[in-house]
Formats: sequence, C-alpha cells, structure tokens
Amino acid sequence: MSDWQGEVRRASHDDAQLVTMILAEAFMRDPVSGWIFPDEAHRAQAHPAFFGEFVALALEAGEVHLAGDGAGATLWLPADGSEPGGDEPDLLATLEPTIGADAAKRFAVLDELMTANHPEQPHWYLPFIAVHPDHHGRGVGSALLRHQLTRLDERGSAAYLEASSPRNAALYERHGFGRREVTLDLPDGPSLYPMWRDPA
Repeated sequence: MSDWQGEVRRASHDDAQLVTMILAEAFMRDPVSGWIFPDEAHRAQAHPAFFGEFVALALEAGEVHLAGDGAGATLWLPADGSEPGGDEPDLLATLEPTIGADAAKRFAVLDELMTANHPEQPHWYLPFIAVHPDHHGRGVGSALLRHQLTRLDERGSAAYLEASSPRNAALYERHGFGRREVTLDLPDGPSLYPMWRDPA
C-alpha cells in the first residue's frame, strides 16, 4: 500500500531531536542494530545517543530529509570515494562512553567491514532510512527515496547503500538500485547487502 502523500523536506538543526527519535524507534527491530545491541533494554536506552551522533554528522556534512511531521527520515552523505568513513574514528571515540564498550567494539567491526567495501566512485551514501513504526506500509520509505533520487538524477550523481535485509533490498531494487556481488557478513550475525544506483 502506498497512500502516503505528505511533504518531504530537508531537515534543519531544529529537527535533530525528532529525526533522532524516528531512527531510534524505527531500528529497534533491525537485525544489524540487534547485533550491535543484543540486549533489547540496552538497545532502547542507547539508540538515541547512537543515532544522535549520525544525525549531527549528516546535518553538518550532508543532508537530512524528513517526511511529514515525523513519519520517516533519511540521512545522506556525499562521498568522493577517496576516504570512505573518514570521520568514523572520532565518531567511535564519541560513541563509546554513551553506548558502552561492547557495543562500540561491535560497531567498529561493522564500520571496518563497510569501509573496506565502500565504492571508490563518487556518490551520495545513504547510511540510514527510517520509517516510524506508526507509518509502516504507507509508502513513506518510497517517498523519501524518490525525493532524493530525483534530485541525484538531475545532478547526474550515483547513490549507494547497504541493505540490512533481503526485504529492504527488494524495496531499493524497485527504485533502481542493484545488488553488488559482495555480501557483508557480520561474525555470528546478519548480512548486509551493498547496493549501487547509477543516475537515471
């Protein structure tokens, strides 16, 4: 069902708390987040601090887009392919005191895996797309993707992401992304599916 017809707009620093809340709620059942934070209570407690750092990074260095009054959000970062994940060491140091050493170590494993497989070609990177649980199945995710992909097509820019499940990968395929040959397999955990989209 795709009945959502709301506005998608670029978020500002005033929206940071709302966007963080959307991400924190939306990723509670995500397999990768469950691997980083195996304990559900800790996950709920740590998610706002965890995602807050990425929201701050995207507001500063990229773009954050917000659907409606909180239906969903995306974080986008420009990548020229030369230094993928260049800001991560500082981010890891910031995260550890707030999310705990074990979760920070797990995230470091994930980050290293993603960085090692990041494309070298210039592109816009989508680290997170989130739809609030109250709005699942209404087409919010597709609206968020269309909003940015239309703009990237106009600029002639490619896009890249890592899908956290085959179900999510199928959504991205409907929007022109194709799976790359490599799969990112976390130790004793889920797999991620790198996906690339050339401009239309």
